Amino acid sequence: MTLSTVQVRNKKPSDKRTTESVLEGSGCFLITEPSPLNSKRFILRMRFPFNSEGKLVDVPLGSWGKDIFTIPEVIQLSETIKRWSKVNNRNPKEYKNRFEEKKVDKSLSEVFDSYMEIHKQKVKDVTWKVTQNRLNQMLEFFGNDKLLSDFELRNGGRQLVIEMIQPMINRGSVEQSSRCRRLLGQVFNHCEDRGWMDYGQNPSSRKTDEETIKRTKRSNPTLDWKEVPEFLKDVSDNKCDGSILTTLSTKFYLLSCLRVGTLVSLKWDWFDSEESLWRIPPETSGLKRKMGEGVEHLLPVSPEMKRLMDELFEITGHQEYVFWSPEGKNTPHLNRETINNHITNLGYKGRLTSHGWRDVIVTSGQEELGFPLDIILRQIGHTEHKQGTSGHYDNTEFLEERRDFIKKWSLQLVNNGLKI
Repeated sequence: MTLSTVQVRNKKPSDKRTTESVLEGSGCFLITEPSPLNSKRFILRMRFPFNSEGKLVDVPLGSWGKDIFTIPEVIQLSETIKRWSKVNNRNPKEYKNRFEEKKVDKSLSEVFDSYMEIHKQKVKDVTWKVTQNRLNQMLEFFGNDKLLSDFELRNGGRQLVIEMIQPMINRGSVEQSSRCRRLLGQVFNHCEDRGWMDYGQNPSSRKTDEETIKRTKRSNPTLDWKEVPEFLKDVSDNKCDGSILTTLSTKFYLLSCLRVGTLVSLKWDWFDSEESLWRIPPETSGLKRKMGEGVEHLLPVSPEMKRLMDELFEITGHQEYVFWSPEGKNTPHLNRETINNHITNLGYKGRLTSHGWRDVIVTSGQEELGFPLDIILRQIGHTEHKQGTSGHYDNTEFLEERRDFIKKWSLQLVNNGLKI
């Protein structure tokens, strides 16, 4: 049963106080008082705290004809109070004084710590460490005790952000300045969600003019296919006298289509000998899977790759990592820059980087071998097919097609000068 606005308007006071439900299940009640008060008022009756130990609390909603004029107003107000109480875990009676409370000002150090606790649940450890280092640098610039309120737009916070990134822009590190500004913006978004900063006061939400004007997109140097045979010969001849592990890792990189960070992180027990493929866990460094995505990367093995693996096994088969290196300072395996440095030492500085080789794979895989882009992108570790609404349902691997690609890609490199 629902009381209507007309029914409440026409209701006469009785000889005694009466209480009746406004809408069944809403917790809203109309209380009618006897004369001479002639009062008609509304309350919300709900349980707080929200557990078995909670007690019923009566929350005043207002008087008829003074605060409230229609029944829909009663229902809407009651739902707002319920939601506010549950989100903030506060007694619903405190709702009326919510704007009178002074907002607690946080220090920049406290804000960064809070953001990083949430950030750690979303990203891989290596990304978390990079973010932490950037925030530490910001703390050195601003000071640990700098207050969050100082960064609000109305308090000149935009100028503080510009003062931080301007030196980076001046020395030509425009991309670095953009990363720092965006990160600071994400921190302030976190503060808005927590109620520590008013909405619309984020000083880092918009690009600076310098970012737009001075930023130049830099592509990784890469080779045209007609230059590839010369490069493959240079890799095979190893004129710069790179170590055997460096040479093998470079050849395996050219064949495998993996990112460098993923390649150097390979572990022997990830290889599935029965299926002749690598099963690379989603959390592997360099694989660039989102946290919670949980999609392992499958890497089919060609005969040429298997021959390199056999040679590698004789060197590092007793170790956990395929590219184990006793010279590693921060990791037990080859540094991710080893292959890039080797390419530079072979005489390709400014002509090719390890990441630029991925351009060769994608372009030549289509133009020279005639494979569809979708197959090649899956092989190099991209997950565009998993994006968007339809991506939630797309669990295709096209493994046989990728086996065919990696086999023909390996032969293509060998036929053009790569010695295995």
